[in-house]
Amino acid sequence: MGFKKNWDVIDIVTQLNIMAMECRSPLNDGYTAWEVKQDLLRIKWLLEDALNRCPSFSGEEEFVRKHEHDVLIKILKGN
Repeated sequence: MGFKKNWDVIDIVTQLNIMAMECRSPLNDGYTAWEVKQDLLRIKWLLEDALNRCPSFSGEEEFVRKHEHDVLIKILKGN
């Protein structure tokens, strides 16, 4: 029996981006935006907990370091 990936990263990213846009939207009141941000925080905490329960893998440090490097370059470019 093989591994079946039954989630779609692109769909998850799209949903998170929609939530962030709703949270920032001037068309929403503070109550609505706060509800959206609470959902984002709950997802963040669940994800952090899930990652903490995972083992470390070969190449993981380099993967994380590359991402941090890319973020730093983006900040330095002012994007």
